[in-house]
Amino acid sequence: MANLLLVSLVLFFSPVAAFAAETMFEGYYKVELSDQHIGYAIQRYAFEPKDKTFEATSFMRLKIGDKISQESLKAKSNDKFQPISYQYTSASGAEIKTIDGSFKGETMTLKIADGKKLKTETHKIPKGTFFSSFLTYLMLQKKLELNQAFQYSAVAEEDGASYNGKALIESKEPKGTYEAYRILNSFKGEKFVSVVGVVKDAKDPEKNVRGDVLGNTSPAKNVKTTLVTSASIATEGHIVPNKTLIALFGGMPAGTANILAKEK
Repeated sequence: MANLLLVSLVLFFSPVAAFAAETMFEGYYKVELSDQHIGYAIQRYAFEPKDKTFEATSFMRLKIGDKISQESLKAKSNDKFQPISYQYTSASGAEIKTIDGSFKGETMTLKIADGKKLKTETHKIPKGTFFSSFLTYLMLQKKLELNQAFQYSAVAEEDGASYNGKALIESKEPKGTYEAYRILNSFKGEKFVSVVGVVKDAKDPEKNVRGDVLGNTSPAKNVKTTLVTSASIATEGHIVPNKTLIALFGGMPAGTANILAKEK
């Protein structure tokens, strides 16, 4: 399944937390198709103080019928969320695709391989374009207001192309230590609904301290992703490629650096 699903799995965190710790978010998501558990996704966001860069790392494994697909992504941006580089890999059946992307200003250079041949492409992207993986983080930099529309240009890492999108805050609901925001997102011709848990500053309620995406739904595809409190819930009944995850994340991700795990 396209990495587009991960667009609405984006997680975000405050700049204060970013400079205090290397890992700001890590969590496991259960993925369902028509209420059937078809796989899982893992997300981690980290900040490197030495070179002031943000890194998004993700992995998704799905099984639909007899077909198994896997995707992984590492995307790096500077502290202004301007893209620096990314590596994307997907495997679906016998089909393999890798993209190695680098950026210089508004120029994006891609090396795309399918296991048989390698090609290089260069594209111009609009000024202000960022990785789709960081979408919600950029939204959090502003005051979150109902019916507020966030227009943007983002790179769809699985395509190696940039697209215009729009995210709209539809509603919010208090949930104990955080507020749950319902966000409608349109990107690449598809629509998604995300529920985002946002923790506010105790002294200034208009400031967003932290936010984690609690769930995402693609109505057209009937696909739902849900943040869960443990890896076992997300991966139950599915194979976990330990070596692949250790190579990608630098160790087995615990998935406990998020709002739900902390409340539990």
